[in-house]
Amino acid sequence: MASFSRIIGAADVTDVRRFKLEEFRQGAGGVPGKSRAATAPSAPPGYKEGLERGLEEGFQRGAAAAQEQFNHEHGLQMQAIADEFERRAERLHGAMAAALADVRTEVAEQTIELALSVARQVIRAQLRTAPADIEPVVREAIGCLVDDRSSFALHLSPDDADLLGPILEPMLQSRSARIVPDPAIQTGGCRIGSQEAEIDATLGTRWQRVVAAIGRPDAPLDEAIPA
Repeated sequence: MASFSRIIGAADVTDVRRFKLEEFRQGAGGVPGKSRAATAPSAPPGYKEGLERGLEEGFQRGAAAAQEQFNHEHGLQMQAIADEFERRAERLHGAMAAALADVRTEVAEQTIELALSVARQVIRAQLRTAPADIEPVVREAIGCLVDDRSSFALHLSPDDADLLGPILEPMLQSRSARIVPDPAIQTGGCRIGSQEAEIDATLGTRWQRVVAAIGRPDAPLDEAIPA
């Protein structure tokens, strides 16, 4: 087999240029001296403006959607706060109404108790200082008899019998009536008995009628009885 060798000298090399390693790294398709930037296709006209406009529109739409979502959630939160405030206000109003009703009831009870206490004091003072004031009570009780010609018995406490006997004697004689001193009758009251009716004008009965009218039929009269 034949072989040959040829030594090429520097004088024989004519088309030679220097190259750099970066040219191989930047080359495209393994072709030295060709960069990617040189082979990449150029952007169409208006691409950059369209890209910027699309980004701006996308940002605006995203911001609008975010704002709408925020407004929706914020509105729900505000509505929840308003509903809770309304519920608490209703509970507070109910509690205040109940408390006011309790206060009114308590004040009414205190007012009634005060009125009863004053009434007892007035009765006690009147019976002690003006015992003759029982006369109108007696005359009113006598006037309740239907038949003004019928005879009757007027029951009075012993003290009132002694006091009113001389005063009522003319009227009692004309009616054939008589006074009956009765220890069971409290001072300040009377009871009339006849064949047709019985009139109870005792102090206790009159007191019960008064306190029943103000809704306190159980209010006692014992404190009003003079000692």
